[in-house]
Amino acid sequence: MNQQLRKSLLEYHRTHSFVLYESFPLVTNDSTVLFTNATVTPFKHFFGDQDVTPHNYALIQQCLRVGGGAGGLETAQHDPNYSSLFEMFGCGLFNCAYPVAVKYFIDMLGHIGLPKAKLRFTVPETSHFTDALIKNGIESSSIFAINENGEFWQEWRFGKNGLVGNGLTAIFAREDHHVISVGEMVSNPQSFVEIGNLIHIHGKAEGSKVIPVAHDGFDVGIGIERLVIALEGKTLYELSPFRELIEIVAKSLKTLGVNDLSTGTLRVVIDHLRSIVALTQEGVSPGNKQQAFVLRKLIRSLLEIIWLSVGRIVSSAEIVSAFAEFDSPRQSLLIVKIVSEEERVFRETLMRGKIFLTKNPLVTLEVLMDTYGIRSSLLPLINGS
Repeated sequence: MNQQLRKSLLEYHRTHSFVLYESFPLVTNDSTVLFTNATVTPFKHFFGDQDVTPHNYALIQQCLRVGGGAGGLETAQHDPNYSSLFEMFGCGLFNCAYPVAVKYFIDMLGHIGLPKAKLRFTVPETSHFTDALIKNGIESSSIFAINENGEFWQEWRFGKNGLVGNGLTAIFAREDHHVISVGEMVSNPQSFVEIGNLIHIHGKAEGSKVIPVAHDGFDVGIGIERLVIALEGKTLYELSPFRELIEIVAKSLKTLGVNDLSTGTLRVVIDHLRSIVALTQEGVSPGNKQQAFVLRKLIRSLLEIIWLSVGRIVSSAEIVSAFAEFDSPRQSLLIVKIVSEEERVFRETLMRGKIFLTKNPLVTLEVLMDTYGIRSSLLPLINGS
């Protein structure tokens, strides 16, 4: 369904005279973010540069958001629809009023199979979005005003001292029963699937101030996987190829004696590996600065999960190889090489930590973490090695 959905979205926007773009690299020249983490990232100049004449654009962009949310790197542990690496459909609309932008948004969702009767919306408490939704046939009982960011957002800030906007979130209701609160949708994410956002970008942050942008307009961001989840009625990791990846990782861990790993932990392993593969494909190597540090952190977190699951320090090569052969066969050898080298470096760090502990048995766990980056959960494995 993914390919069909991508084709449908792009063709719809082509026929509506949007200029289509290819996906931009994950590693961006934008100094305010480490990675392309939203479809608006490559188009900030359309909104903020006085010398640019913006046009309506659309694309499907590969994005990476690492470490967000309360769960940090392990958000997939408790969220079966979470992925750090994802595809997002995005577009920009200029020179149009709220009702026109909202009509476009609702019509586009209807075109791909999400009728307005099944949509619910959160909107900023003070904005023009409520009136625009009602003018476009949305019942007031399907609109929920919020005054601060929480599970759903009402304000977006795109990077440090970047663009600022307020907007609505569209939620797909799988069932027809009446919704009485935002809390009801938050507590039942399998019945109410967050689809995407329509954001009015109106300003740019300068310290604590927000100044008007050169060209205000509307930004749309919709996760492709989120759409498939809504349309197929499944969780992310029940979809292909995530389902196959679960089977591959579970089989590899079984050869190491792990037979009962939780699905949450399997999701985290897959989430880490997908991000590691994507960064490797972009030419990133593990290190201690910026994107390189993110890759190092992901690999070491992956190793910790594998070792703790197995109960001893083991080679990750078989798991990484099996995953990479399926996900990125042309670069599988390079991916295994990079992860194996970082594993060697990490093992050396653990040994230094073990020697340090032997000489300083009363050292605090905070010192061990600050000095060597070794979490307390690894101590039994270090002492047993």
